[in-house]
Amino acid sequence: MIPVVTSSQMREIDRMAINGNPSLGYSYMLKAGMGIVECVRKILPDGSRGPVAVVCGKGNNGGDGFTAARLLFDSGYRVMCYGLCSQDELKGEARMAYEEFAARRGNFMLLTDTADVSCLQTYSLIIDALLGSGVHGNPHGLMARVIEAVNASGVPVLAVDIPSGLDVDAGRPGVPCIKADYTVTMGFPKIGLYFYPARSFAGTLIAKELGYPDEIVGLHHKALYVPENADFKKWLPPRKPSGSKFDHGVALMICGSRGMTGAAALASLSALRTGCGMVHLASAASAIPALAIKLTEVVLHGCAETAEGSLAVSALDQIKVLMHGKQAFCLGPGLSHHEDTRQLVRQCLRSFDGPLLLDADGLNAFAGATGALKDRRGALLITPHQQEWQRLFGELPAEPMDKIERLRDTAREYQMTILYKGNPTIVAEEAGLAYVLPYGNSGMATAGSGDVLAGIITSLIAQGAPLTGAAVLGAYLHGEAGNAAARKWGEYSMVASDIRDAIYRAIGLLTGNHAG
Repeated sequence: MIPVVTSSQMREIDRMAINGNPSLGYSYMLKAGMGIVECVRKILPDGSRGPVAVVCGKGNNGGDGFTAARLLFDSGYRVMCYGLCSQDELKGEARMAYEEFAARRGNFMLLTDTADVSCLQTYSLIIDALLGSGVHGNPHGLMARVIEAVNASGVPVLAVDIPSGLDVDAGRPGVPCIKADYTVTMGFPKIGLYFYPARSFAGTLIAKELGYPDEIVGLHHKALYVPENADFKKWLPPRKPSGSKFDHGVALMICGSRGMTGAAALASLSALRTGCGMVHLASAASAIPALAIKLTEVVLHGCAETAEGSLAVSALDQIKVLMHGKQAFCLGPGLSHHEDTRQLVRQCLRSFDGPLLLDADGLNAFAGATGALKDRRGALLITPHQQEWQRLFGELPAEPMDKIERLRDTAREYQMTILYKGNPTIVAEEAGLAYVLPYGNSGMATAGSGDVLAGIITSLIAQGAPLTGAAVLGAYLHGEAGNAAARKWGEYSMVASDIRDAIYRAIGLLTGNHAG
């Protein structure tokens, strides 16, 4: 797991780890510089080196820039450093970094006017080390004009820690703000780098771990993470070579209504594509003929319905019988807003004793009655998007960390897991852990995409994944399947069934079994 922090948390971790020792502080700065150089070598490998411009401010962000410049110089790159302050204005580790660079007789120019950077377009790469995460407010004066010149150069930009001018806690760019192609964030990723609009200014995000002591990190880190591949692999249920379909999970989907069979079909087949051994689908009786055409591998059950063709509350006894022998339940996609169906949903919640995913119209059934979410027997995962959340719990705060704290508080209050759909998706569990999941693309903002996600997660639960692990892994697989669909169809043209059909590619990416 990679911890995610605010700027103040990062400053406290850094301050306590250094404990007033400039030499120790400089050792962390050297690691930061090495992280920048590693990224530069990938952008400009041997044979296409430099020249590289490094623009440095007077703080430790500038010190990271001077350190990277010196290491690049030692590696044979042609480097030019531009500074917005004189040597006398540099303090502590930043001063040490500058002196190391100067000792190599590295090229340096003190900027006094934007004319001094009029040649930026002649460089192969610009490293932005102007402003760090501790600076707030819009850049002004010469700093602002240099940022504008970097953006206007047309040259790829690598930002050190954060793009200069970015409010990394709020997730908002200042005016102006560096528009980076790459950001090497130091220590741990800062929360705002994962949220729009800031995310579009960071480019490709690379986290450079600096080796801070775990006990210090634990004091100032609030259990917020971005998972790594090893975490996803841990949550992926293993296949059982000698097992039958019953050994690979049996799920019950309560989905669909007359005229809204697509959601039920997408969720059910997505569950099978994710490895579930058997899927049963309970839907309105009049919807079954259409579903039978769409689904040949799903076991269909026609249940009592309203005159409008949605599941009736009288279907509860049939559904209770279907519950037996199922390891996971999905309740909601395509059910409709009919009052009789809403009553059925609430009664199903009280009847199920296994893990339940509540989505779409299943969530809408609790609008104005959120207290009923506590009246249940089994573990609960809800998967709302913004509008569904608002119907249940009202507006979320705009600030990223405030939003996450509200999700955590709600998960604790209702003793459930929440997967809040968006970009990024956020998962919060009742024990207080939360995850930021920055996967997918704009093409996934299409009707039915959430139904595919519901099927993926339900399948993972049925196969034995823990509820929160299934939510986090499901969001990852959904995002990677969406990326695979976008590569084939493009973000404009892809539809939800393209995501469903690419689930195998996402699983193959994780397991190393790349099918054609």
